[in-house]
Amino acid sequence: MIIRKEIKDDNELYLYFNDRLIYKRWLNDGYSKVFDKMAYGKDTFVSIIEDENGKIRHRRKIFINGEFCETKEDFWNRYVAEIESEKLFGKNLDAFNDAIIAEGPGFPGDCIIEIIGTKKLEKVFGKKNFDFIIGLLRDAEFVDLIIEKENIE
Repeated sequence: MIIRKEIKDDNELYLYFNDRLIYKRWLNDGYSKVFDKMAYGKDTFVSIIEDENGKIRHRRKIFINGEFCETKEDFWNRYVAEIESEKLFGKNLDAFNDAIIAEGPGFPGDCIIEIIGTKKLEKVFGKKNFDFIIGLLRDAEFVDLIIEKENIE
């Protein structure tokens, strides 16, 4: 966890948590703005932010480590452990497609999904199917996707 503060030329205080701006204060005017009430940390899995339209968004973080997935079932179990409609989710590519495209069972909502161990997941699913999963997540407007840099083409 890294906390950093800066005072810039315009006498503005910036507070960063893990290199993410979470707070700004205009020292001359006394005004301030909170950008992220719960920035992600080791034990924090929800972020509360205000988007560019002034709407408050609660974003959960879903973390999947592919190194611990020996089967497709292992992957789906790790995914559903992080979502609310887990009992109704079919744990297959068709169900995942429905969840992401049509907000069906397994819909993650507004979130950040981080996937590591992608080389192993590519072996478990096959390249075509794993690329399909990543493509769905990349195209979804409600998901910010973080994956290992070594596997990004």
